[in-house]
Amino acid sequence: MAAPTRRLFPLAIALGVGLVALLWGLATLESIVIDERGQARDNVASQEAVLAEYARRTLEQRLQAQLLAQHPAIEVAAEDPLAPATGLLLVEEGHQRLPRLPTTAPGKSTPARALYDRIRRREVPAELEAGSPPQRRVELVLELRDALERADPAEIGEAMRAVLRHRAGFVLDSAFDLPVMVALLDDFTARIPPAPELMTGLLRDGFRADPGARLAALQRALLRRQGRFSAPDFRFLAERIEALSRDAGVPVDDFAAVVHAPVQRPVPLPPRVDEPMLVGEGRFFVAPHSGSQVRGVQVDVGAEIDVIEEEMRRRGLLEPEDRVMLPPLEGPTPLATLPFEVRAPRLLRAGAKAEERFWLKTGFVAGTGALALVIAVLSITLQRRQNRFVELKSDFVATVSHELRTPLASIRLMAETLERRTRDVPSARDYPKRIVRDIDELAFLVENILSFNRLDKGRWQPRRSDVELAPLLDAVVEELSQYGYGEIVLRSEGLAGVVVHGDRELLLLLLRNLVKNACTYNERRPVELEVSARMEGRRFVVEIADNGVGIPAADHGRIFEDFQRGAGTRARGSGLGLSICRKTMEAHRGRIRIMRSSPEGTRFALEFPATMVRAQP
Repeated sequence: MAAPTRRLFPLAIALGVGLVALLWGLATLESIVIDERGQARDNVASQEAVLAEYARRTLEQRLQAQLLAQHPAIEVAAEDPLAPATGLLLVEEGHQRLPRLPTTAPGKSTPARALYDRIRRREVPAELEAGSPPQRRVELVLELRDALERADPAEIGEAMRAVLRHRAGFVLDSAFDLPVMVALLDDFTARIPPAPELMTGLLRDGFRADPGARLAALQRALLRRQGRFSAPDFRFLAERIEALSRDAGVPVDDFAAVVHAPVQRPVPLPPRVDEPMLVGEGRFFVAPHSGSQVRGVQVDVGAEIDVIEEEMRRRGLLEPEDRVMLPPLEGPTPLATLPFEVRAPRLLRAGAKAEERFWLKTGFVAGTGALALVIAVLSITLQRRQNRFVELKSDFVATVSHELRTPLASIRLMAETLERRTRDVPSARDYPKRIVRDIDELAFLVENILSFNRLDKGRWQPRRSDVELAPLLDAVVEELSQYGYGEIVLRSEGLAGVVVHGDRELLLLLLRNLVKNACTYNERRPVELEVSARMEGRRFVVEIADNGVGIPAADHGRIFEDFQRGAGTRARGSGLGLSICRKTMEAHRGRIRIMRSSPEGTRFALEFPATMVRAQP
């Protein structure tokens, strides 16, 4: 395990343990938050369910009360076809009796009309069995006709009583009895003024002929026996009975209303009704009664719900903005399962607030977890950087120490040798020059270190002035030529007369580092420098190319960082030269970059803002 990794291991363990503990706590907290949201939702749903159940039970009680109040009317309407039956429902043995379903016999034949016409023509139907009650009934009717023609009141009264006694004693098929009676009354009322009491009894109310026997009135008899007649016969007999009733002053409007009522469809009921329910899309409330009987009443569920809402508001169960709703019903729906809905904005707001609190707390938990991860990553990153800075500092100290120690030792050695041998050894004549070169190199290194420190700490206060680049570059080349690097060949183009408004010391340091690097990292002699300058849009670009060993492509991204040197280089250096160049260009609002580099040399580009550069004539 490498030393940097070993130094990070204790921190990583501590952060890992702390992070696991924190995440466990956050997970527990999030589970509590989730439970709180679930409880809030359940609370809102429970309140809505309680209100909906209250509304359902109240509706059931009100509908049961309405049905109970209509029981007498249902019983009367079931027996009396003229009794009001609007909004009532009665089903017996699977047959709907209320609302009344006007049904007639199939076919278009008119046997009742034919029998009526034959009686009016005083014909006895030949198909009647001799001595049978139907034949005797026809004979008595014809005898009454004869009495009417003779206009003998006593004889007429006796003949009428005989007809009525026979009708009371023998209940004949309605398909025979009703046409005969209608024909009789038409002849009777055509010849004498009708007696109101008699006509009322015959047509509407009925009356007792003998003790224990009651004659059915024609209006009710026709309605009860509607299924015995074809549609044409029923309409014919109804028209004649209505006309007779109006001529005799007998009430007939209710009879006419029943006869002419629009055809109704059967109320859709399930095969079995075992509990109270709403049927017919909620129009009827029905409930099982005694035996196989089902009773019901027509209701207005919407109006009932409005009443229930007001009652619940009076009791403080609903706010003014709350609503009780019942979706449209499809098919029979038991009251116990009515899908009531309570729309209470206050409950919705409470649910929304609970949801908002949930997401706020969840966001806090998530943010805390994310922050913990970020802190852990930053701690490790900062520790790594700190370790890296320590390593760089150590490397820097070692490098500087080595770089300072070598020239100092050389100076000391050469100085001692010079002292001993100068007078007697001719080869010692170049020692002073070498001493000067090493001293200058040492001075340059110290200057780079001091300049880097000032630039890095922001302590350099630029002193800007107009600086000509060409003379400055010539001075740098001439100065470095004396260091013992051999000949330096400089070729420049476009640099003459170019003036940069900048800090002369920084620009001089920039050019010194670039030219010194070209000399230091170079295996060719002479050292060749090509410098060109041009204006590109808002930038003034100075290109400096050398014939050195080049910079590997892998190092282009880091070579301008602090204390970085090209990989594989054996030349001495602090790794600060190109970093100082970058900081110098940044101080002049420009930049430095590598345009290209190869074993044949490297080309740098210095880009200054065009506003800082001008050309002198």
